[in-house]
Amino acid sequence: MRRLIVGLIAAAIPFVPAAAAPSVPAPATVPANRADSASIAAANRLLDAMHYDRLLDRTIDAVVVEMNRTIDTKLNAELSEPLPPEILGRIKAITETHMRATFRDHRMELRRGTATIYANHFSIGELQRLAELQSDPAMVKMQEELPQIAADTMALSQALVAGQREQVTEEVKAVVEDYFRNRSGKPSS
Repeated sequence: MRRLIVGLIAAAIPFVPAAAAPSVPAPATVPANRADSASIAAANRLLDAMHYDRLLDRTIDAVVVEMNRTIDTKLNAELSEPLPPEILGRIKAITETHMRATFRDHRMELRRGTATIYANHFSIGELQRLAELQSDPAMVKMQEELPQIAADTMALSQALVAGQREQVTEEVKAVVEDYFRNRSGKPSS
């Protein structure tokens, strides 16, 4: 039973962004602010021009769709027998609920952090220009398509990583086993 639970958790975690872990008050991970208040204000104006809140909501929706599309296969691959659809449905509901709650509960932190990231990377003039560009038709289309592009990219990345998973697991297992075998001395490389 313990192996089953560990397998379920291990299989589900890759599909849930770190921020979507159970809704526990976590310390803010806002990046170090190297920007002044004027830069932060310019970054917030850029986020407004990008329709950041709407973009975030649509991105979460796309991530949930992708997660729900793949979680059955990923979970069942870790188990000796497949889970029934009703259990998979419950797992999907739990994961989605926690993901959405976390993003809802930490929305302002996420926005502050995002504004800080932009302010740390762009000058006020560049942020103003980026805000102006948001009304360009190509940028409007990009903003509309970005959540699905992000979900498609995530699926592509997961597929590429999945191909290496077994090899990485074996190499990590060898290092850990070597460590426990040779605790008194230095592990071999």
